[in-house]
Amino acid sequence: MNTPLLLFVLLLSYLIGAIPFAVLVGRLVRGIDVRRTGSGNTGAMNTFRTVGRAAGVAVALLDALKAALAMVFGRLLLGPEAARLCGAAVVAGHCFSPYLIFLARRELASGWKLALRRTGGKGLASGVAVLLLIDWRLAATAVAVFFLALKLVFKDETWPSIVAVGVTPVLVWWLSGDLTTTLAVLLVTAVVIVKHLPDVREGFYVATTNNQ
Repeated sequence: MNTPLLLFVLLLSYLIGAIPFAVLVGRLVRGIDVRRTGSGNTGAMNTFRTVGRAAGVAVALLDALKAALAMVFGRLLLGPEAARLCGAAVVAGHCFSPYLIFLARRELASGWKLALRRTGGKGLASGVAVLLLIDWRLAATAVAVFFLALKLVFKDETWPSIVAVGVTPVLVWWLSGDLTTTLAVLLVTAVVIVKHLPDVREGFYVATTNNQ
């Protein structure tokens, strides 16, 4: 594999993933900065809750589309292994956008929770798109685990999301035994889990307060 070309394609995928569609759509549709409303996350779910359903759906589709475009581009240039790595790079860019980090550079000292939320989304829409393009069984399993966990065990989407992405690296290794694919999915899993840490912390705080 052409290493310089791979690095270029991965960087390009990261920058494509970093495009903050939630911020752009929120401002365009209703003049709302999603970084300063609701949870502060710059993703489809916060857009759905604070800007509107149509805007949230549009952001989810755009976030999924940027993952698909980067993976197709990577596959055409370097093959399927590169495409999977491009998908992981898109999710990393979506969750840790250099554009949003630059905009929030004066606010990052106010706490890690705010920094994690205002510098990118949680990677669910783009992550599901990546899983779907790698192997539809991965996406189907993650979605099924999410809804089962949400319905049977948990009251909000935080832990179901973590559990759903947590099973995918094991599943992809079992299905393919391919190291590159497993590493790509593992990176997606790690980034999504890290982006959910503020919600995990808040959940523990609420539970502890209610039990006192």
